[in-house]
Amino acid sequence: MRQRLKSFETFNGLTDLKNLPFTTKKDFADCFPFGALAVPKSEIARIHTSSGSTSKPIATFYTKNDLEVWSELLARGLSCIGAGRGDVFQNTVSLGMFTGGLGYIDGAERLGMTVVPLGSANAERQLETMRDFEVTVFHAIPSFGIRMAELMESLGTAFRESLKIKLAIFGAEPWTKEMRSKVEDCLGICAFNNYGLAEVGGPGVAVECPSKAGLHLWEDHFVAEVIDPKTCEPLESEEEGELVLTPLSREAVPILRYRTGDITRIIDGPCDCGRTHRRIDWLKGRLDDMIKIRGIGVYPSNIEKIIALHKESNGTFQILLSGIDDLTVRLEVKGSALKDPPCLESLKASIFNEIKEATMLRTKIEIVEQGSIPRSDGKAKRVVDTRKLA
Repeated sequence: MRQRLKSFETFNGLTDLKNLPFTTKKDFADCFPFGALAVPKSEIARIHTSSGSTSKPIATFYTKNDLEVWSELLARGLSCIGAGRGDVFQNTVSLGMFTGGLGYIDGAERLGMTVVPLGSANAERQLETMRDFEVTVFHAIPSFGIRMAELMESLGTAFRESLKIKLAIFGAEPWTKEMRSKVEDCLGICAFNNYGLAEVGGPGVAVECPSKAGLHLWEDHFVAEVIDPKTCEPLESEEEGELVLTPLSREAVPILRYRTGDITRIIDGPCDCGRTHRRIDWLKGRLDDMIKIRGIGVYPSNIEKIIALHKESNGTFQILLSGIDDLTVRLEVKGSALKDPPCLESLKASIFNEIKEATMLRTKIEIVEQGSIPRSDGKAKRVVDTRKLA
């Protein structure tokens, strides 16, 4: 504590931000649930939590002003992708404690959109509701977008033509541009990436514009740094490292220099859309997502990029680790491909060679029929590691 107070004594504005200590996820865990509050409990207007996909959920709190700022940022993000008054917006995620639920409802209403607050439901019901109420814009997590795309292919062209959807905004879990293209092609939409995390208030930190050249980070509400995750030294623009965020507008839970664990870079130069907020690149992954295999670090996104580029794949895959660093990549293929053994052998050989070239790892490629890999109601579980059990 004394070290932190001493840091504040030498603090002379944002140029000296690097002199202040970091905040980490462990800090939130250590003071769960109310230890990070900076206002009396009586001033809390709403409580949300993170998904808790990697540990105990992070509790985040909002004053009335925090909710106003948050809805404005989400409205700004929806406007940035081209949505607005006259559009019908459907939220496909849980409307409970997850920040991507009610937050997006508030943002869409603030922008003047008509809202269909369906919340979590299976892909069939989501698409039927979109058809019934002529939905034009929706929000989802990327893995659910893949499930919708799978179903769309089975429903046929007539059903696709009955839909009005044109835009989608995705977030809350890592994905790749290659997987985005597969979802766009199957659903016939234009999809955009969104970034945020519960610790700094939820989604609404950064979002793509139609130029799709990075995500505009709302610098009037967040200060962004990129650091070397090992040395904690600041990196220059265009250098890849760990994103650190300091929210400027938070009342209930103001934090300094939060280490997000997300790997990205600041993109220099102007954007074709004319916005002047700086951009961050697509997230390469999270520090805790990296898996070590035979001494080589691999992000699941490295594998996803390769699989998504093959038209036979529906985009669903899983990385299985067993024994002493035995690596199996299991992927689903569309029905027609399963009936063509030579095609399957060629696909396995191509993916094997592409993964080897990208990662220097030899893998076992296992092809399964559509629906074989378990689906989750929340974030996709891409890695199953049983090495500790072997």
